[in-house]
Amino acid sequence: MARNPKKIMKLMMILTIIIGFAALAVGIVAVAKEEYIIATAMILVAAWQVVNYKLWKKKS
Repeated sequence: MARNPKKIMKLMMILTIIIGFAALAVGIVAVAKEEYIIATAMILVAAWQVVNYKLWKKKS
């Protein structure tokens, strides 16, 4: 059974936002604990989620 593509796009955009905020929160906590490698990785993940969001938004 085929699913509605617009519904999937909306779900993916919401999931992208949640992942981005979670990565940003982990990055902030990592900076507070002076774990700079983890902080850098999480900030890169958050930045990549911004790119993903723009791509999903463009497609929908």
